[in-house]
Amino acid sequence: SLSSHPRAAFGRRAHTAPAVRLLAAMSTPYKTRAVEYIGAPFCEGQNLAGADLAPQALRDAGLARALKALGWAVHDAGDLDFETHFRAKGVGRGVDASKRRDTIETYEEWRASGKTSNFAEWAHAQEVLRVDGVAEAEQQATKALAPATRPREVINAELMGCGLELVHGAVARAAAAGRFALTIGGDHSVAAGSVSALCGVYPKLSVIWVDAHADANTPATSPSLHYHGMPAAHLLGWFDRSPAGFDWLRGGCLAEQSLAYIGLRDVDEEEARLLRESKVHVFTMRDVDKHGIGRVVEMALQAIDPHGCVPLHLSLDIDAVDPMAAPGTGTTARGGLSYREIHYICEEMAMTKRLVGMDLVEVNPELDRQQHGRPQAAMHGDNPHLNVGDVTPTVHLATDLVLSALGKTIMHDKVFP
Repeated sequence: SLSSHPRAAFGRRAHTAPAVRLLAAMSTPYKTRAVEYIGAPFCEGQNLAGADLAPQALRDAGLARALKALGWAVHDAGDLDFETHFRAKGVGRGVDASKRRDTIETYEEWRASGKTSNFAEWAHAQEVLRVDGVAEAEQQATKALAPATRPREVINAELMGCGLELVHGAVARAAAAGRFALTIGGDHSVAAGSVSALCGVYPKLSVIWVDAHADANTPATSPSLHYHGMPAAHLLGWFDRSPAGFDWLRGGCLAEQSLAYIGLRDVDEEEARLLRESKVHVFTMRDVDKHGIGRVVEMALQAIDPHGCVPLHLSLDIDAVDPMAAPGTGTTARGGLSYREIHYICEEMAMTKRLVGMDLVEVNPELDRQQHGRPQAAMHGDNPHLNVGDVTPTVHLATDLVLSALGKTIMHDKVFP
């Protein structure tokens, strides 16, 4: 029989008999049906504030209650304490954690206010928002330094490495205990911590990365030098050297052939060159247009897991979704995945029964906009366990996507025993 230890559950597959591979594919690696909710409000990889509110926003939406209704036990120890970790490591002396606590309190006040405007507008009216306007923050997030003057180092590298090490440890402990590791960012830099941790527990891990952007720049190619545009390249071993603070991350822990992108539509020129010259599998929005989302997901899974037997991780950036359905994110790009296409991806990942972890990142409640300035009205089919009228559209979508990835289906099928 298969061992209950998560590493053993996927070990030594390459030369096993077909019947054994089939048994493995039908077995789930997490024997406890437990989710570890890892709140990772880490946004040091970029300039734009607000994504650090997402872990609390998904809690407020009722995600834990909805997961329990699906049969999952939920373990949530609260958000990772980056402030204490920085202090213990002697880094981040300029980081003022009280500002984040103040913003969480302001966010809760906004929720209680009736939400007649989006959070950013309301907070501006209260003169408490951390940035001088959404438009200015977005410009800062994408502004590149002149090539002749910029240093070729990751911005805030030591702080980034220290914070992501905390994410790595939390995910590693959850996976080693046989739990599903659900990491809620924060920006997409958290994937460096989550994916590297899962690679340590599941050496044959393969990853589906759903994103508008490839996040595959290196310090040599990045236009901005912000790390949230680099985690995939770092995991793949494309950095010339490890940045300060990242001694814990083994570059190359994720094999190129074990990574597939879905939904890319905004890729830097040098980043695209690196991808073309690699063994990474890339399915852009053009592929979705040409083949349809069903065939694209099928091809992506076949590419990274041809025998249907390896553990899988889903790293999902909400900006993969078209801004019409997911306005609350910092780096929007036109022409993204539809509401149903993104749900289909998550549903198919659940149907593999080999999904061991998920990142959900870049949900930014500060930028999320209410429809017509009013709270969402409940619709037929909305999950009764969620606080639908109490959340903004992108937070609502993000919450539903987690549920789809963990087995919620239209026909109430039992994806997991």
